[in-house]
Amino acid sequence: MSKLRAAFQGEAGAYSEQALREILPDAESVPSPLLRDVFDLLVSGEVDLAVAPVENSQAGSINETYDLLLEHSDTLHVRGEHELRVRHCLLARQGAQLADVRRAYSHPQALAQTAGWLRERGIQAAAYEDTAGAARFVASENDPEIAAVASSRAADVYDLQVLAEGIEDNKTNRTRFLVVGMSPVAPLDVEGKTSLVFSTANRPGSLYKALGCLADNGVNLSKLESRPSRAARGWEYVFYVDCSGWADQPPLRTALSALAAESAWVKVLGSYPSVRPAENDSMDD
Repeated sequence: MSKLRAAFQGEAGAYSEQALREILPDAESVPSPLLRDVFDLLVSGEVDLAVAPVENSQAGSINETYDLLLEHSDTLHVRGEHELRVRHCLLARQGAQLADVRRAYSHPQALAQTAGWLRERGIQAAAYEDTAGAARFVASENDPEIAAVASSRAADVYDLQVLAEGIEDNKTNRTRFLVVGMSPVAPLDVEGKTSLVFSTANRPGSLYKALGCLADNGVNLSKLESRPSRAARGWEYVFYVDCSGWADQPPLRTALSALAAESAWVKVLGSYPSVRPAENDSMDD
C-alpha cells in the first residue's frame, strides 16, 4: 500500500508543514513554492491531499486560499480543519546579537502578526515568499543585521540562532488550516461544519434574505467573508460562509435549498467534522 502524500506551501520548517505533520503524521509531506502549486498538485493527482491556511486569528483571512477553493469548487472538497498555535521566533546566524538586527524577513502574514514587536525594536519588516524560505535566505547570508521571523523548527533545519521567541503580538495567535481532497466526506456521527460560497442577485435586500435562509432554519453562521467576484465586471462580490451542520442532513439541507432560491448560485465547498477552538491559548499550552 502506497504512502499517503500531502502537499503544503513553503519549505521544510514552514508552519504549513507543521500543521500537516500534526494532521497527517504518517503522510509524506510534499513542499511546493506557491499556494496555487499546492492546488495544482492535488488536481493533477500527484498528491492525495493538500493542507492550506485559510485564516489567522490576528491577521485575518488568506484571500488566495478562498479564491483557489472557488476556482476548483467543481473538483475539490474541503475534508477537514485544524488549528495551529503559531509561535513566532526571530532567527539569525550563529553569533548574531538582537541589538544588531536591522531587518527581518518573512511571509507578509507573519510580519503582520509580529508588527508591533518589530516596530518597538526598530526592526524593518521585509516581505519574503514564506517563513521557512526567509530562514533559509538568512542562513545563506553572512550578515548579522538581518533575521527571519519563522518557527523554532526552521532554526533547527537551517542552523540558525533563536534571538527571541514568542514575538507574536497576540499571545493567542492561531492559524486555521483546511484539508482539501478530491472526494467529499460522508456525514459522520459528530458535529459537522460546512463551508460554502454564494453570489446574491443584484437587488435590494438580497444578502439579508440569503442569510435569513440559514437563520430561519436554525443554522448557526460562524463566519462570513466577502471577496470580489472575478467573473463580474467589477464591484460585485461573492460570499464565503462557514456554518454548522452537514450539507446532506437537515436542517442545513433545507436551508441550502432555500438559499439556492434566493441567490444567483450556491456552491458547497465541503462538509467536515467541526474542530472546536482550544480552550487553553496561553503561551505555555
